[in-house]
Amino acid sequence: MIYRVSISLILLIILFLNPQYVISQDYVSVPNGNIEYIDSDNIKQHEKKGGYYNEFWNYHIALDNGSEIYLNYSITHYGGVRDAVSGARFSLINWNGKNYDAAREYNLDKFNFDENSYKFDLNPERGIWFEGRLPNQHLINFNTKKNGTLFDIKLDFTDIKPGFTWGNGKFSLGNDDEAGLFTPIPFARVSGFVALNGDTVKVTGTASMNQTYQTNVGTKLFQDSFRFYSQNDGKISAGYFLIPKDSQSEVVGYAYEINNSEFVLKKPVSLERLDSEKFLGEKIYSKIKICYLEQPCEVITINEMNEKISMLDELGGFKKMLAKRFLGGDIIELRGSALINNKFPVFYSTTLLD
Repeated sequence: MIYRVSISLILLIILFLNPQYVISQDYVSVPNGNIEYIDSDNIKQHEKKGGYYNEFWNYHIALDNGSEIYLNYSITHYGGVRDAVSGARFSLINWNGKNYDAAREYNLDKFNFDENSYKFDLNPERGIWFEGRLPNQHLINFNTKKNGTLFDIKLDFTDIKPGFTWGNGKFSLGNDDEAGLFTPIPFARVSGFVALNGDTVKVTGTASMNQTYQTNVGTKLFQDSFRFYSQNDGKISAGYFLIPKDSQSEVVGYAYEINNSEFVLKKPVSLERLDSEKFLGEKIYSKIKICYLEQPCEVITINEMNEKISMLDELGGFKKMLAKRFLGGDIIELRGSALINNKFPVFYSTTLLD
């Protein structure tokens, strides 16, 4: 993949957009209970179920210099169509006014997880990994070269809030599929460096990470997804939601708030799309109302979009055609900012099947 983002990498990024649980009374069974804290073992890959099992570890990092980092690590299976792989995709937004991205994948037989250091290593011969027992410590490393740019990023996590999920984190979809959603890092502070072609800059900021798995290809189950994250005056607010293809008035996912040490889990019960608009050439829902169980409704309104990524852009014509046929179209992700209730600014990203 230097840069042939292979069909497999694209699939895993797609799948990354889709943790799977849906609040549909006929199709989806949501977890029972309320907020449950998770231990350090949860960050390991969960038990593989089915030939298309996929799992993702998705980071959002807001740097104090105004830049953002989106980073996901993944494990993807293809039902025997091709070998299973591990992968990672890195995006750096507004770095000296420019955006950068890079992606890698390796055969899964190269993957290693160290039970002592909790190091999740895509390929010990390369430099793409994370490690550390949460919530005590965590470190991410991304080192690779793409199209003449050498990426070298290392960030240390501190002040890590304890991870949690809704109930057992498991959502049943119909009779055959299951998905899990967990938040191993709801909030942390980060420090380290970002280096492009040897130009090293020390950075600080804040971060969050969610972990999802699913037992089927996400694009077969969901039409689109979106997420948001913010930290304002010591209050943390975040959410991750997916919209089922067959039930687009309903929503899958959850939100949370942290105020000092108080955690509040927000369970969505309905979603209404109030408006749509074109951003970066893509028509997306620009105003969305989400109502929660025993919590006030919220309206999310997009301000702007700063980055657009097509997951298939780096494929050649024939491979791109095959990928589109398999996935049902191109996968587009847009990233920018929004307001909650026209007052609270949040980082916002949305992914859709084009």
